[in-house]
Amino acid sequence: MKQIGELEITDNKKIVLSVGEFRGAERVDLRQYVKVKEGNEYIPTPKGINFSAEWIEDFLKMVEKLKEI
Repeated sequence: MKQIGELEITDNKKIVLSVGEFRGAERVDLRQYVKVKEGNEYIPTPKGINFSAEWIEDFLKMVEKLKEI
């Protein structure tokens, strides 16, 4: 997976946006990472979403609707 960006939520949590390939299909992954107790390393958690890159336009439309709230 190639990391596109990250957003720190707290001192020990962040959200990471990545893209990669799985079984020949391009995928997008938006996942929560947590910092390990000792050190500065972050590890991925099960909390997140992973979807086909074909859905990016629809996903962006949903996110744009957040501006209307």
